[in-house]
Amino acid sequence: MISDASHFGSYRLISRLGEGAMGEVWKALDLRLEREVALKILKDADDLRRKALIGEAKLACQLNHPNIAHIYDAGEVEGTPYIAMELVVGRTLRALVGRPLEGEALQDLARQAAAALSHAHQKGIVHRDIKPENLLLTDEGQLKILDFGIARRGADDLPAGPTSHHMTLVEHTAPGYSQGTPAYMSPEQANGQPLTGQSDQFSLGVVLYELATAVHPFLRSSLVDTLYAVTRDEPRPLSEARPDLPRTLQDAIHRLMAKSPKDRFPNLQALVVGLSENIPTATVPHLSRPVALLRRPRRTWLLVSAGLVVVAAAGLGGWLLRSRDGSGLGEARRASRLDFTRGRRVVAILPMEQLQPDAEHAWLSNSFADAMAYGLVRRDDILVVDRLRVVEAMHQLGDTPGQAPRALGELGRQLKAELLVLGSYQVVGGQLRMGVRVVDVARGATRHQFQLDRPVTDLLKLEDELQQRLPQEMGLGSDPGSLRSQAKNPRTRELYTKALQVITDGNQDAVQLANSLLASAIEIEPDYAPARAEYAWTLAELGATRALSQGRFAEGQALLRQGKAAAEQAIALDPSASQAYRALGSILLRLGDLEGASRSALQAVRLDPADHKAYDVLADVFAGLEGEDNHQTARRYFEKSLALFPEGWQAHHRYGVLLQNDGDLLQALEHADRAIALRPSAEYAYVTAADALLWMGRAPEAEVRLKAGLREVPTSNVLRSLMAYTAWDRGDRASAEGYLRELENAWPPDHSNTVLLVAVKQAVEGDAAGARAQMEGYRQKLLASDLAAKKHNEKRVLSVNLYFMARMAARLGDPAGAKNLLDLADRLHAGKRRVAQQDPAFR
Repeated sequence: MISDASHFGSYRLISRLGEGAMGEVWKALDLRLEREVALKILKDADDLRRKALIGEAKLACQLNHPNIAHIYDAGEVEGTPYIAMELVVGRTLRALVGRPLEGEALQDLARQAAAALSHAHQKGIVHRDIKPENLLLTDEGQLKILDFGIARRGADDLPAGPTSHHMTLVEHTAPGYSQGTPAYMSPEQANGQPLTGQSDQFSLGVVLYELATAVHPFLRSSLVDTLYAVTRDEPRPLSEARPDLPRTLQDAIHRLMAKSPKDRFPNLQALVVGLSENIPTATVPHLSRPVALLRRPRRTWLLVSAGLVVVAAAGLGGWLLRSRDGSGLGEARRASRLDFTRGRRVVAILPMEQLQPDAEHAWLSNSFADAMAYGLVRRDDILVVDRLRVVEAMHQLGDTPGQAPRALGELGRQLKAELLVLGSYQVVGGQLRMGVRVVDVARGATRHQFQLDRPVTDLLKLEDELQQRLPQEMGLGSDPGSLRSQAKNPRTRELYTKALQVITDGNQDAVQLANSLLASAIEIEPDYAPARAEYAWTLAELGATRALSQGRFAEGQALLRQGKAAAEQAIALDPSASQAYRALGSILLRLGDLEGASRSALQAVRLDPADHKAYDVLADVFAGLEGEDNHQTARRYFEKSLALFPEGWQAHHRYGVLLQNDGDLLQALEHADRAIALRPSAEYAYVTAADALLWMGRAPEAEVRLKAGLREVPTSNVLRSLMAYTAWDRGDRASAEGYLRELENAWPPDHSNTVLLVAVKQAVEGDAAGARAQMEGYRQKLLASDLAAKKHNEKRVLSVNLYFMARMAARLGDPAGAKNLLDLADRLHAGKRRVAQQDPAFR
């Protein structure tokens, strides 16, 4: 790295202080100012990363606080970036970890760190990597925060693009990141979400908790378990672990570690004041929140409806029930008029209550509910309510999942359930004790109840017994021959259960973490069919995301093919694996096999009529086909999905896309806005809402939606590209140029997004002829290619971008070019001509 062993640019190297994956740190002499510095010389940085590091370090130069190691300079020597910072002598807080720190010393460290971070946050700079190694204590007792040189401004200044530290950790296990680094991440950082000063607060809280207890609150035996714990688990209350600490300090540390950023401090100044003067908690406004409140579970639950139902067919040749005419589409079209839920008693299984909470056994609450669902869902006379629906209903009524609801009758009526199943469990002295009861909603009375008491080492046997015992107690009899696939290792069940909980967050990083958890489960038990089925589903979601939002179609297709193989393996292991059919249907749809997709998704519905996402897949199959009959079929399936799960933001969004293509722009806008209300981070719901508004000629309102979307998803290039287009549409040249600069090189040169943005840039610069030529040249290039070979997601992207090009051509005075572009857009994804009839741009 260093060609001259004694010099690096204008610095004379004295002694090497350390080396890591990011580079080397040297004690050096600044020959210009004749002062000793700590010189961090970074390695293996590409052009983009190098510029970002230098730019971020230069921002940190403005920090001037006694508890921050000052950044003197940043730059590069012959392409190698460096950061020169204050040379501080002392030891990092890592040296203090391992024994509980005395309360007064801990409070002083907390005050100094909070003061330093408050100073940085006021200037809009977020550290992003607070951990013991980056907190140094001098011999005089002064705390210094190191490495602000790799900090970054808040969410508004994040570079565009789908980057994520968590993605790097999970996908590549990047060198240089010990498990300690993700262990100090905030939940939003682990989930790849925008970071603010509240993220540093969480990391500081973890450091303080570890110093207080000598136990890390989230560090687990594997990376995926650690990330899961960061996003889900609550640490043992300090009131139990360190009752000797001042209550003010206990509460403050717990508030710093609140899972939701909004539950942490608005800023750290109040904390600094409270810790400096040791003011009682009650007299410091907003200083702390009760620990009991912080222990409330997050609003997440299992996304899929549990259940595997045995069918007569066995082996791969008998997977799918075919129609008499052999057409999967024909059978699925007819089935859209059927009610698969008719004649079934509706049963809702509530999350089980853990009477003595402990992180080690918290996952069992979901796993036990899963086992009870499996015992009922395979029966023709029972419909098990989706558990995400149960959790949402409990929240709407002010109940906390995992605790007894206050009004069972009202909850049952909201869920339209005849019976509610609820229970509790605890682990005491190696014994797992459980109680279960079944409540009649109409009568408000307990109809059945039973208890189980088994050694915790017999966990899997207990789950199997629970699966059979519930139907027996309800008078339904038992059918041991149709049990679900059995796990042989409790760890497999734990990983599988945690993955299903994680995936409900709905963002790409959550799906990636779930994918990693499931991969770990499969590594333990390759023949555990449920894990393979859900693994296939995560690959389907990741493949679609790579293709649709990032334009990485080849990579997306590879993930889909991998997912297809996983789904087929799951079905071979267990022909009754309903979620495997649903995953296979989703994958085949994206691979362009509509016949196979419709057959697979319909089989999933037959096996589990409560699986609302299987209805979504069927709806998407018909939404992509031409013809009123097909689109009516899609509408029926979307309505079925939303009847089962009204809070299904994905169904609302996709329904909105269908309505948009059918020309029902107002209804499309309503469903897109509903999806946004249900999931504010739903990037493409903002896109659908903005598209509908633009196509109705309401550009200012579209801009409002897009700005709201960028506040929630600041890294979205898709939203930014629509902002550029909308600014041009409104005649705002300055704004359009600003967004276009941010989007340079966001997509490959031949991507339809790039072609559209180049045309927008030409139009903004007044080169209408150049814009028209650009769009026509691209149309001719597409016509010369094999359009039939393009996959479902790629066709959708192309169709939308061609429609926007057609609007531009019309606005630029080229009606013939507009018609040609519109025809091709409609050919790739039917419905665009119908939309154009309402679009003022074509009048």
